[in-house]
Amino acid sequence: MAKARRKFNVWRGVIKARGKIRRVFTRYKVLYEILTVLLIVGILFFGMKGAICLALRTGDPYRAVTSDSMKHADELWRDWFLEMGHDPSNFPLQGGFERGDLMFVQGVNPFEDIKIGDVIVFNVPSYRLPFVHRVVSITNVGGEIRFTTKGDANPGILPVERSIKPEQIIGEVVFIIPKLGHLSLWWQGE
Repeated sequence: MAKARRKFNVWRGVIKARGKIRRVFTRYKVLYEILTVLLIVGILFFGMKGAICLALRTGDPYRAVTSDSMKHADELWRDWFLEMGHDPSNFPLQGGFERGDLMFVQGVNPFEDIKIGDVIVFNVPSYRLPFVHRVVSITNVGGEIRFTTKGDANPGILPVERSIKPEQIIGEVVFIIPKLGHLSLWWQGE
């Protein structure tokens, strides 16, 4: 009997609280409208992000560019590849990109999908943010595949990008929206 009475009291408390909330919303229609708009925006944002994650096969489908290592001030980046015996005319992202651009990343199978000239996003254990550079070579080291990358604007290859393991790769950059990443950089304090 006491248990049933406690349940009844809990439900009576819930009904009372619901009534109070309803009175607050009717009294403050503006608050209700703002909360409704925020709820709709939140649902749309997370719904769209979920759809993009599914379409691009990655949990991190977009990010802002934080450096200018892929900025093309001139066409000298092509010379580096020509000297290495690769024709850069078919490489993706011919125009490069710069700090503040928004890039979209697609999940890939590193063993099958990545080739020389692709721009990949990869983690480096000693760095907070991932790197985004172009693949310059793919080698087999002791039966294991390794990738080497280089930023198009960098004069050479950094030591941390000489032997990238497949498990370090987040994905491949598929397209860029210029300048749209500045908001994200501002929000992160970068």
